[in-house]
Amino acid sequence: MELFLAKEISGSEILLDEEESHHCIKVMRHKAGDELLVTDGQGKMYSCRLEVPDKNHCMLELIETVKEEAEPFPFIHLAMAPTKSIDRFEWFLEKAAEIGVSEITPIITERSERDKIRHDRLYKIVLAAMKQSLRLWLPKLNSSSKFNEIVNRKSPMVNQNFIAHCQSQNLPLLKSLYQPKHSVLILVGPEGDFTRDEVTLAEDNGFVSVSLSKARLRTETAGMVALHTVQLLND
Repeated sequence: MELFLAKEISGSEILLDEEESHHCIKVMRHKAGDELLVTDGQGKMYSCRLEVPDKNHCMLELIETVKEEAEPFPFIHLAMAPTKSIDRFEWFLEKAAEIGVSEITPIITERSERDKIRHDRLYKIVLAAMKQSLRLWLPKLNSSSKFNEIVNRKSPMVNQNFIAHCQSQNLPLLKSLYQPKHSVLILVGPEGDFTRDEVTLAEDNGFVSVSLSKARLRTETAGMVALHTVQLLND
């Protein structure tokens, strides 16, 4: 089942952007009259008919709304340092979108191994993962943010703030402190971990230090464990 994202919906008329139009016409070879499934990325799925098969701007007629989903709850925001190997960070983004993350922010820390990313490429990975898994809510992918900026930024959507690190052997596990049904922001550092100053700054701003596992995890693995832990506790 193929799913397309539509950013422009006006009444019964739906317009696909250039990227989605190219995929529809050049990759999937759809023709005028074909029925397609389209999502707005905000919880709705529509059955549509392809009226104008243009590789740059396909025009569709909305037939009916076939599915509506409430916004995923609780809200899960992961702020993670991009890995030196961008492939590993892209893998994390793909899997996080499939599992059901709400928001992702790449963060630049003192020990970051990568401080530049291609937001457009990462967005395409998140979008493809959402469509492949037939999810109807597109995760929000933010631009890179400096560590101190995200630590000092207060979000009214978040009930609990955690920073996962390996500075101590006696840290409580995330699963022991996270309260189900609470929206959450979790910070995951680079391979060299957060610095002591960064941990202190986070704690001074209301973040609680936690461990994700008894084992030492790679950055992308830590991100997946954090997300999966919250998802499991809410299930």
